[in-house]
Amino acid sequence: MVAHYQQFLDRRRDQRPPEEYREPTPAEWSEFEEHFDKRKVEVGSCGRPYGTPCAHEHACIRCPMLTMNPKMLPRLDELEADLVQPRTHAADNGWKGEIEGIDLTLTFLRSKRTQTRRSVSLGMPALPGPSA
Repeated sequence: MVAHYQQFLDRRRDQRPPEEYREPTPAEWSEFEEHFDKRKVEVGSCGRPYGTPCAHEHACIRCPMLTMNPKMLPRLDELEADLVQPRTHAADNGWKGEIEGIDLTLTFLRSKRTQTRRSVSLGMPALPGPSA
C-alpha cells in the first residue's frame, strides 16, 4: 500500500512544474518546525495539519484533533472537578447556555479519558507450524 501511494505521488509530481519542488528557505523550514512545537498543549498534542488555524479557539478538550498524553489522565480528573463548581453556580442562576457549554466540555473530557484508557488489541503473533 505504501509503495502504491508513493508511486501515485511520483506520478502527480511528474505532472507539476519542477519549480514547485524547490528546497525550502531556512525561514520556511523554521516556520514548519515551529508549527509542531506550537501543537504541544497541556494534556497532549494537537494533530491539526500544518498551516491550518485552530477551529476550536484552543478549546482543546473539545477538539477531535487532540491526542491525549496518557500521563496526563490525572489532569483530566482535575479539570473535571474544576468544572463542577461553575456548573452548579450556573444551574443555581439559571444560565442555560453556560450549563450547556460546561456539559459539552464534560462530555468531550470524559470521552477523551475513555479513549485514552481504552486498550488496543494488537493481536497475538502466530508462529508458523513445524515443516512436514
